[in-house]
Amino acid sequence: MTATITIHGGLTAQPELRYSQSGVPIASGTVASTDRYLDKQTQEWKDGKSLYVRWSAFKDLAEHIAASNLDKGSQVVITGKLHTRQYEDREGQKRSSTELEVIDFAVSLKRATAQVTRAASTSPTASRTQGGTGDEPWSTPSGTQTDAWAAAEVPF
Repeated sequence: MTATITIHGGLTAQPELRYSQSGVPIASGTVASTDRYLDKQTQEWKDGKSLYVRWSAFKDLAEHIAASNLDKGSQVVITGKLHTRQYEDREGQKRSSTELEVIDFAVSLKRATAQVTRAASTSPTASRTQGGTGDEPWSTPSGTQTDAWAAAEVPF
């Protein structure tokens, strides 16, 4: 059984990108989430306990994370499925590790701004829209961008 969670925190290092033997992109890293509380005696904010979660993302998402301008301390919001992996260490001791398999990854805009660049779609169904850009079924046909955002009803 896996649990789906969302964690907000700071990256402990720049995300790492590597490729599996079969060529699948894998981005990974660790996010630290630290409780903050107001000390009622001093009226100062203090750090509480920290939770460190190792995460991994695959395929297009991995490459999008790696192409983003993320460094140590970048505040992110990560949603994923928790998995526990069993393994033996070098001394033959049985160990386990809990990791987050990323479903979605976003920059927190609480203390930062972001410049969004739409990634090219690699989906085979992307070209099935009628003359659209292929990214979403409600997108406007290429070259006919008008004030569609103001006039159109949002589809969600």
